[in-house]
Amino acid sequence: MVVNVKPEQLDEAIREQLESYSEEIRQNLNKNLKEVADKTAETLKKGGSYQERTGKYTPDWSVTARKTSAAQGEQYSVHNRKHYQLTHLLEKGHVTRSGSRTRAFQHILPAEQAAQEMAVEAVEKAVRDANGGM
Repeated sequence: MVVNVKPEQLDEAIREQLESYSEEIRQNLNKNLKEVADKTAETLKKGGSYQERTGKYTPDWSVTARKTSAAQGEQYSVHNRKHYQLTHLLEKGHVTRSGSRTRAFQHILPAEQAAQEMAVEAVEKAVRDANGGM
């Protein structure tokens, strides 16, 4: 798009274009990171190598959007709504009443590592999309 700008208005025109570009990147990034959070919650909902007796732990994984400043956009948290107390106990293991230790079932760490890789790809995709697919 070609825009005719007088020299004294050049700084304002550049500022407007940069703000528009950064807003487009922020919107793309929020959308992509929401998808990453949803995929991570779905991975955790599938369960892991542990045998769950009641079947109540795995379906309760969800995503919550946390608003921050307008410049930062949104942040997403993946958490277990109802059984958040069990996440650390299952992930790290714990001491029982008899003094023995339970086995640790790492199910959050692999999902977190996969989410980190997907987040990097999401950022790259947001910038690519803002640049017109270049």
